[in-house]
Amino acid sequence: MRRKFKVVIDGELYEVEVELEEGIGDVEALLQAFRTGVIKRVSTEVAPHGAIEGGITAPITGRVVEMKVKAGDYIERGTLIAVLEAMKTRVEVKANKSGTVKRVLIKEGDTIKQGEPLVVIA
Repeated sequence: MRRKFKVVIDGELYEVEVELEEGIGDVEALLQAFRTGVIKRVSTEVAPHGAIEGGITAPITGRVVEMKVKAGDYIERGTLIAVLEAMKTRVEVKANKSGTVKRVLIKEGDTIKQGEPLVVIA
């Protein structure tokens, strides 16, 4: 069975398609595909659910632990935008481009879904 995953690598969102073996969990199958190089297709054309132009989206579903930017801030690619937490794991969300933060769409304590926009950068 084939399964598609959305993966963020260095702030860029990719969709990967993996052939799952019987009895292997999704995460293990994805890790195995990366280790062995059997990923069939990688596309940067993916627009996650809720995506807006210039938006930086959440790579996971979780709670916003820290917001590191505010509207009007000029940021460089790689700047830490926010820290999210899911199942006691913290995930840093970094800017995938340089620009000015036009809007902050979430606040600390919010629960957000994967693909939901966090900030808009122009």
